[in-house]
Amino acid sequence: MRKESLCEGIRRIDSDADYWEFVETVYSLESDSLESELDVYIDHRNEPILDWADNEFLEDGKGYELDELDEEDDKDSEVSMKMEYEHEWDDEDEHTFDKTVRDPFLDKLSGHISDDDEEEANNGKLKDVVFPVHNENQEWEQMVPVLGMKFSNPLELKLCITNYAVKNGYDLWYEKSDHERLLVKCCKGKTNKQGKGCPFRLWATWMSSEKSFQIKSLNDMHNCARVFKFGSIVTYKWIAKHFMNHILQKPKMSIRKLKAKVSKKFNLIASVGQCRNARKYAFQEIEGTLKEHYAKTWSYGEEIRRTNPGSTVKMDVDVMPDGTTYFSKFYVCFKGLKDGWIEGCRRVIGLDGCFLKGICRGQLLSAIGRDANNHIYPIAWAVVSVESKETWKWFINLLIEDLGMGVGHGLTLISDQHKGLLEAVKERVPAAEHRQCARHICANFLKRFKGQVFRKLFWYAAAATTPAKFEQHMNEIKKLEPLAYDHLMERDPKTWSKAFFQTDRACDAYENGISESFNSVIEVARKRPLITMLEEIRIYVMERLYRQKIKGQSWDLTICPTIRLKLSKLKDLQRFWKVIPSGYQQYEVRLGYDAYVVDIGSRTCACRTWQLTGYPCVHGYACIASLNRDVQELHQPIAPKRRRLPGRPSTKRKRDQIERENQGKKHSITKRGSVMKCSICRESGHNRTTCPQKPIGESSNASSKKKKSKKADKVKVVLAHEVDIDSDSEVEIEPESDVDSFDLEFEDDVQPEVEDGVEPEVQDGVQHEVQDEVQAEVEPENHPEVHDANQVEVHLAVQAEVEPEVQVQVEDANQIVVQDQVEIPAFQVVVGKRARKPSERITKLKIRKMWEGKQGSSDDNPYELD
Repeated sequence: MRKESLCEGIRRIDSDADYWEFVETVYSLESDSLESELDVYIDHRNEPILDWADNEFLEDGKGYELDELDEEDDKDSEVSMKMEYEHEWDDEDEHTFDKTVRDPFLDKLSGHISDDDEEEANNGKLKDVVFPVHNENQEWEQMVPVLGMKFSNPLELKLCITNYAVKNGYDLWYEKSDHERLLVKCCKGKTNKQGKGCPFRLWATWMSSEKSFQIKSLNDMHNCARVFKFGSIVTYKWIAKHFMNHILQKPKMSIRKLKAKVSKKFNLIASVGQCRNARKYAFQEIEGTLKEHYAKTWSYGEEIRRTNPGSTVKMDVDVMPDGTTYFSKFYVCFKGLKDGWIEGCRRVIGLDGCFLKGICRGQLLSAIGRDANNHIYPIAWAVVSVESKETWKWFINLLIEDLGMGVGHGLTLISDQHKGLLEAVKERVPAAEHRQCARHICANFLKRFKGQVFRKLFWYAAAATTPAKFEQHMNEIKKLEPLAYDHLMERDPKTWSKAFFQTDRACDAYENGISESFNSVIEVARKRPLITMLEEIRIYVMERLYRQKIKGQSWDLTICPTIRLKLSKLKDLQRFWKVIPSGYQQYEVRLGYDAYVVDIGSRTCACRTWQLTGYPCVHGYACIASLNRDVQELHQPIAPKRRRLPGRPSTKRKRDQIERENQGKKHSITKRGSVMKCSICRESGHNRTTCPQKPIGESSNASSKKKKSKKADKVKVVLAHEVDIDSDSEVEIEPESDVDSFDLEFEDDVQPEVEDGVEPEVQDGVQHEVQDEVQAEVEPENHPEVHDANQVEVHLAVQAEVEPEVQVQVEDANQIVVQDQVEIPAFQVVVGKRARKPSERITKLKIRKMWEGKQGSSDDNPYELD
């Protein structure tokens, strides 16, 4: 605004009212001869000029504020390009207005400095001007030709001019058009009332030095009215480029519909010929892209094999006699999918085919399984040129080979009534159960026999789980129309009724809903070119399986959520059924006139639903609830039974002899690798036991002799007397009798002494037992018994002295009676000699504790040897 300071006089032009205020201010300058110019600041990219003006604090050199200045000084504060501001910025905070350098829009509106000023600023050298460059990725509504704008070729400039004309309704035409020059004018042959035509003129030429097409002159003023018919400037190629995606998604779109869409979107009138040519040109462009897609199918298959080892990718082509190769079939089965189906899915597969809706011709065959949660699980898919018996047989062969199902034992297939598929299944997997989709059978049935009664009875018969129920509903159909009954029986009820399904599949599905769901999900992908469609399917399957894996890891359940939901519905229905026990885990469940036998142990029910689905039916649920048990208990495994092995269980691992040798802990010398020789003949190949030169009277059981000899050297002495044993004493008993079998072995190999010809008692030459129980004096009749030559027990109860009269009696002929005086000296333990046997150490320790506990010392022992 005039005669006002910057911070008070600047105005923002936001609306039409602000604009007209600005125009009135400009026209008011004409009446003032002194001032005929108005300074204007153009704000671009939201420069904060208004905030700067509000916070401005102007001072003069003396520090006075702007309000205190005179009116003459106030005029000097007006915004002018010829005058300086009253304030100056500090050197550190100096603001440079260079943010809009090289901006195409601002270069147009900022104006240009005079040649003199530019020459003076550049020391007499003209500064290079930077011209804008066309952006081909810009929206078509925003394309505007600008003076000096550069294009890579004339086609880009023509596209820009066409978009500019259609957006604003200008009737532009080309007066000159070739690869080096272009002249564009408006309203050919049209003039206004004054006889003048539209002044718009655009001239562009090719710049060989810069290899670009540049607008050299431009008059963008128009005085013409809007038009809706643009003539030759709007070509069929321009229409085809804008509607390429629409034609790709709907290749069967009619020309009239295309013309209506063009008129609605661009507000113009297009001819039928333009739309026909545009559709034809779009198909030509798409076919060129399809050739590239089909040419890269080999490379796409190899890339799948490289990034997914173990995956199966098969491609089949048709070679013509002239050598031309045509695409025929393409099969994909990822290793992760087939491994997942083998490990954790039901043995039920849905087979189905669907048409490709895009520019690609053919059909997509798919094999969809069911996971443990009863959700869809894609296994494999293939693109074929046509759905036939040969293509289905080729697909099933590859599928069964990947899954390892042989001829189909334990496998269930669900499909529609395609004849080629039915025949291919019979030839390739004859042992598999083949179910037909009941929905397709019902649709064909109702085409011939219309009525809701037939629809209702058909689904009753299909859902019947017992043959009796099936016959009941089929007889009702037969009463209404015998031809309808015959029609359904010809379709083989074993393939579409639950009453005849096999019971070891854990799936009672009688319709192929899983395949239909998969086809519906990939509907958008089926409109894309070949490789694009295959990649969309792969990404969808990969993301779906990843989400299922994350959900499965968060489940802390024995039963999957979908099955749990079905059981929760049965929980509300089971309370109407009466449960009658009839045996061990066997019950009869009744409701009205219906009765079913349930066996919880074998998990069966007379209705066959439990056997078909794998989880309890309403009758089984009622029996389990009557026992106050949870259904989950039937699905929870228990720990296996413990098998107790003979002997004491070992807590340590038994090490092999090689391990002990490697660790350096050898307790015995191994004979591994050595050649055994006989001790009699000194020949190898046998031992002493099997030697042919062995003496006749020698026993073959050498081990028993060794055991007996070892036992013969053992002597067990049991002392019932209190004997003083000194730690330095030595045991020494020397017999004087002639009985050689009486051999007593004590520590340090010291033999006991027997005086005065006392002979011990020997029984059977095996065991000797000497018992001497004397309190103060030994009575003359004391009979020690000897039972085994390998063991001698001596019971002594000596406290003071032992009388010399001891009687030894022999019970039979093998026993020897010895009566003599026996003097038993004190035992002396020799330290530092051979290692005692465990029985000897325990015996001596026991004797020592007994003696020291009662006598206190060995000094009082009257039998201590000198």
